[in-house]
Amino acid sequence: MKIVRSAAYARIPWKNGRGVTRRVAVFPAEAGYQALDWHVSRTAIAHDTPFSQLTGLDRQLLLVSGEGLILRLRSEADHVDLERRIDRPLEPFAFRGDWDVDCAVVDGPVEVLNVMTRRGCAAARIEVRAFAKPEPLRKQAGETLVALAAGGELTAYGSWGTATLHADDSILVDEREATEIALGSSDSSPGRAVLIRLELL
Repeated sequence: MKIVRSAAYARIPWKNGRGVTRRVAVFPAEAGYQALDWHVSRTAIAHDTPFSQLTGLDRQLLLVSGEGLILRLRSEADHVDLERRIDRPLEPFAFRGDWDVDCAVVDGPVEVLNVMTRRGCAAARIEVRAFAKPEPLRKQAGETLVALAAGGELTAYGSWGTATLHADDSILVDEREATEIALGSSDSSPGRAVLIRLELL
């Protein structure tokens, strides 16, 4: 288990060289796009751009800040040709990394959360929850939990003590055995977290 501060997220170029993402967590450690089983990152998108083609990866994208973005998705192999507007904060949208994707920003820059898993090797479940009083979060054996602070300050509790999570900080719970932590708001206003449960298949 470790606390990962937003300022410590590693800056990783997009595969197509058109942008930079800030990596929250990846497995195996330090793996690149061709070798990773799963990957969680935060990305700022300032202007219209094509996304990287990431064969074999399944993607989920959540709007964190900004007015939104419009994705044009195409795949002859999967008979896909659609346009999707994403303007509801923290609502996951799933698509395949194999597809051709053009992104247009809506009225200015946006920031997004990316979750990628290698098809057939790993899976991710995403939940957005509000926390007031401390609530337990149980991680199953063999699963990894990434909890990212997405609104308001949160306090994380565990056998190791307590830690404050500021906006965009995260906690990585990756012990092999089942583990329980707790999250609660650090003040009188509820805080929100994106909970990402990652499992190798």
